[in-house]
Amino acid sequence: LTTVYTRMFRFPELVFEPHLQIFALSLTVSVGSSLIGVITAARYAGGLPPAEAMRPPAPPAVRHRRWVPQNLLGALDQPTRIIVRQVLRRPLRSLLTSLGLAASVGLLIVYMQWLDAIDYMIDEYFAQQQRQDMTIGFAEAKPMRVVREAAALPGVLAVEPMRSAPARLRVGHRSRREALLGLPLDSGLTVLSDARGRLVEVPAQGLLLSDTLADILQVSVGESVQVEILEGRRAKFDLPVSAVFETVMGTPAYVNLEELNRALREVDTVNLLQLVIDENQEAALFARLQELASVSGVTLKRTATDKFRETIGETMLVMVLFYLAFASVMAFGMVYNNMRIALSERGRELATLRVLGFRPGEISYMLFGEAALLILGGLPLGCLFGWLLSSYMAASFNTELFRVPVVIEPSTYGLAVVIALAAALPSALLVQRRLSRLNLIS
Repeated sequence: LTTVYTRMFRFPELVFEPHLQIFALSLTVSVGSSLIGVITAARYAGGLPPAEAMRPPAPPAVRHRRWVPQNLLGALDQPTRIIVRQVLRRPLRSLLTSLGLAASVGLLIVYMQWLDAIDYMIDEYFAQQQRQDMTIGFAEAKPMRVVREAAALPGVLAVEPMRSAPARLRVGHRSRREALLGLPLDSGLTVLSDARGRLVEVPAQGLLLSDTLADILQVSVGESVQVEILEGRRAKFDLPVSAVFETVMGTPAYVNLEELNRALREVDTVNLLQLVIDENQEAALFARLQELASVSGVTLKRTATDKFRETIGETMLVMVLFYLAFASVMAFGMVYNNMRIALSERGRELATLRVLGFRPGEISYMLFGEAALLILGGLPLGCLFGWLLSSYMAASFNTELFRVPVVIEPSTYGLAVVIALAAALPSALLVQRRLSRLNLIS
């Protein structure tokens, strides 16, 4: 993972120094929890008198539980009643088995939801808000007639102007360097929306700030922000905050294009153009743009989206594969451990039932039905656990660069459940093999 991060962020140097405290804590938690289980079982076994330990275990005492609906149990067939009573007979062990499987399902959901969140962020930012195909940047601000000139270029279907000015936003002793983006009021290629998908309009007067930038400056709607432009005449002016909206990427600050030009004491100037183009004439358009000395940069939205998916997706894929392996081992171990212990404890009982006339399928049903009941109880708990942990991690990972929304598709829940069941299936097959080899006579 460290190597992936080094390639992704292109750090000049990333030193991985594993701290002994981390390994000590991990070792203490894992070994400690294992020892608790071992010591509990060993103390019980060691406390048995030798004569008692040599005899087969006596059948456990059966007593009615008031909170168990007896009418419901009476409606079940005999093997199913045996399954239910076996689960209720050891409630703590049953609960821990279900919680263990729930932890594996939740772990899968936590890391697969990152892929859902990334897809949502790409769709929300690149598809819903940024509707242009290409963005052209100029080295210097140009008069508005450049919009008409760009519309005459080959393959250009629509053009919309923008003005970007590097600025220092100041409120009291708090300041922030940020690009002030001027948009036309009737913008159709940059359609702003908040993190919940609700449309947000650029105000005719004043600033539209992201919630993260507003928190950094500790400013609210109605208060004034001092703006210092860091280019040209270095203009200084005050603008009121007209609206604040929740974003998923960056810390943008928007203003009406006309108001920005008035504050800069410029008449209808732009330094960015957003274009909708005909892909069939993309090569001709690029060739024409290379001839224009005033063009400082060209950005294709398609390329930016692909690069975003490539860099973020690679990291997420590695993480998901790691935790997929961990969760699968957990699910396999939980189910196998439970069924192997059940077979060890109930081997004599199951063999006796076979001698009494129960069919092999009924015996398998009683053993695996108990595991299936615990698994079915753990799956919804795992989905809830995954959602809660995803919400916590999303809040913890929020940065100024982007905020991770809690987006979990129904297919993610389904896939996590299927993976957990698929991991549990081999353990059932292994136990079934032992069950089929029971020596009824001995």
